[in-house]
Amino acid sequence: MNIQLLFIAAVSLSAPIVWRVRKQWQGSVMMITTLLVLLSIAPWSVLLMVTVASLQWACWRYEQFRPSKTGFLISIALPLVPLIIYKLGYTTTHWVLPLGLSYYAFRQIHVAFECYKGEVKPSLTEYLQYLLFLPAILIGPIHRLPEFQRSLRRNKWEPMRMADGLERLLYGLVKINFLGNYVFTALAFEYSQHIDDPLLKLYVQMIAFTCNAYVQFAGYSDLAIGAGLLWGIRIIENFNYPFLATNMQDFWRRWHISLSSWCRDYVFQPIIAFSRNKWIALSAAMLVLALWHEISGRYILWGIFHATLVLLTTRSREIAPGLSTFINQHPAGRWIGRLWVFHLFAIGNLLIGAINWADYPMYSFKSMQDVFLAFKTY
Repeated sequence: MNIQLLFIAAVSLSAPIVWRVRKQWQGSVMMITTLLVLLSIAPWSVLLMVTVASLQWACWRYEQFRPSKTGFLISIALPLVPLIIYKLGYTTTHWVLPLGLSYYAFRQIHVAFECYKGEVKPSLTEYLQYLLFLPAILIGPIHRLPEFQRSLRRNKWEPMRMADGLERLLYGLVKINFLGNYVFTALAFEYSQHIDDPLLKLYVQMIAFTCNAYVQFAGYSDLAIGAGLLWGIRIIENFNYPFLATNMQDFWRRWHISLSSWCRDYVFQPIIAFSRNKWIALSAAMLVLALWHEISGRYILWGIFHATLVLLTTRSREIAPGLSTFINQHPAGRWIGRLWVFHLFAIGNLLIGAINWADYPMYSFKSMQDVFLAFKTY
């Protein structure tokens, strides 16, 4: 059974219990449901996740939630070590699945930063309730602890919220299965096989992959948001019509919002505060964003490519303000900018696609499914 569908089924079946118990017990019911589902899939993975989180919390508690630099670095290293080991290619069995490890680790690092700044002081139960939130544990988004706690405190039965949740689940399933798996994978691949010109064939597959990547990620985000609403918890929107962006800087404010905002808050801002150099800070943020997907040379190139595009966008406002105004404000200019942004992102995807030199005299995707798997996060 598809793991994401299993998660949705578990949320749906447990929703009546969540709404029947007292408000102070709702978070615990959600956490227990998550633990039961994860234990049935990968018990050793659950042990690792809970152990690392507990060690983090003990570190903060020992230092009264205002950790020293040493304590702060330890609490950052604890979730990073298993994440890096897995990203470097450590193989696992079905008993030790890295379920949502990238999202889980970045949530932990988010709380470590906030504890260091003195912004949050969660109890161990509150911390585990936040981390073990089933709708977002597998495919994100990287929601924040303060927003989660606020939503949990204000949680109350609202029929319209349930209706909104079911609607988002439907949207997500349509995006993933009909648009992603059928239109932009099966149909697009079949259509591309009837194209004789290798360059045109490559272009069609590149565009199809880019559209597929969007509807898959946006669809899974819809499933997470919809499932969260069934429990009464509203989590962050992860996509805001990214292909309506007129420049690459705006694009990264709209694409994978929870990840890009995480990199802004916990990579870009600390580095720019230390170095006073926005170019270094931006390059570091984009590199972290890229390596979050996969630690490999192709993702390093992908990160450098997008960092360069954002830097050029910023620079163009200074050297060509008239052109920048036309692209970002004029109706015709906006559409030119949108086409430009879409194709730049699509070209960047060539860097992370599987290449089969035997099929084309130039770069090509080995298959739509393989390419999506290369881009898909864990």
